[in-house]
Amino acid sequence: MAESPLIIKNRIQAVESIRKITKVMKLIASSKYTKLKTLYDGNLEYVNQLKHAMHLCLKYINYSDFHLPTCLTQNPGNKKLFIFVTSTLGLCGGYYYNLEKVAKQNISKNDDVIFIGEKGYRNFKNLVHKGYTDFIHILDSLTFESANKFRHYIDKLYRDELYSEIDIIYTKFVDAMNTKAVCEKLLPLTYVPDNEVTCEPTFEGSNYKVADLIVPHYLDALIYRYFLESVLSEQVNRKNSMENATTSANKLLYELTLEYNKVRQQRITEEMTEVTNGSGSNLNFI
Repeated sequence: MAESPLIIKNRIQAVESIRKITKVMKLIASSKYTKLKTLYDGNLEYVNQLKHAMHLCLKYINYSDFHLPTCLTQNPGNKKLFIFVTSTLGLCGGYYYNLEKVAKQNISKNDDVIFIGEKGYRNFKNLVHKGYTDFIHILDSLTFESANKFRHYIDKLYRDELYSEIDIIYTKFVDAMNTKAVCEKLLPLTYVPDNEVTCEPTFEGSNYKVADLIVPHYLDALIYRYFLESVLSEQVNRKNSMENATTSANKLLYELTLEYNKVRQQRITEEMTEVTNGSGSNLNFI
């Protein structure tokens, strides 16, 4: 039995209201995406230049006479610390689902985790040995200074030799339509000699002092990039999710409108038939 026109009309109004919300959320996500993409592109170039300068500096250091920064040395043991970067808000498609799959593949119940974002904390707090929540809302108002504070925080944990390795699980930005959840090693930093440089650069002071200065700055920029990339990827997923929701709402509205017009036309035809039949009966009676 077909639904009444009133019920279908109420459904149409409900879908139209939802479509308005999804369109607004898509516009907000698109606006945030544009702003974050500009920051990300600038920071990526900064990170690459710092990495090049750091490797160039370390290439001309005599390691027998120089104590490497803590973040470049390997701690004893095999206990890992994970930084799990998720979101606090929802409505962003498969963003968290993909992160959860990577986390389950890498994090065991004996590992410790620094939670960034409430979604990861709510779902994994009882599945790990210890969870740190000091920076759980750092992405809500992300700045380079907050990334610097976070670097000091994990640097202390690593310097105290509590962990042999620190890995980060986050979402890598691919393009405006695609992202990828990955797990990468953060500490100790990997040193790759730059073999393309054949002549030693001139250092102001000494290469040891430059190394002590540039390595922490590089780690600051790298952590900021990871966080910025995670927030950017979240907006990509939310933008695409809201666009798909709006498309589905448009399709549903089209189908409901056709159904409404069909039922309405059917009711009109039935009423005309009843009137016609009633008129015929009256004529025969007279």
